[in-house]
Amino acid sequence: DETSLLGAAAGLAQRGFLPIVEMPYAKYLDCGADQFYEIAIHHWLSNGTRPNGMVIRLQGFDRGLFGGNFHTHNELRLPPGVDAVCFSNGADYVRGFRHAVRQGGAG
Repeated sequence: DETSLLGAAAGLAQRGFLPIVEMPYAKYLDCGADQFYEIAIHHWLSNGTRPNGMVIRLQGFDRGLFGGNFHTHNELRLPPGVDAVCFSNGADYVRGFRHAVRQGGAG
C-alpha cells in the first residue's frame, strides 16, 4: 500500500538514493498520510543531518479533476517544506520534473 511505498522511499532517501514514488491517484496519498507527514518533517526533526529528498508523483489534473469516479480529490494539504507543482503541457512537464528531481536530490 501507499504507506509501504513511502516508507521504502524514506529508507532509500536516507541511504543516499533519490526515490521517485508514483501514485496513480492523489486520493491514495490519504492512505499513507502519516508516513507522508513524517517524511515531510524529517529534515526538521533531524536538524538537517539526515537527507530525505524524494519526488512523489501523483496523477495530474485533467479538466480540473484527479482520476475518475471515487478517485476525485482536488485538494492536497501540504506541510511546510513540500513543493507542489502542476504542469499545463508536455514541455513544461519535462522541465518541471527535471527541476523536481534536482530539488529532491538536494534533500
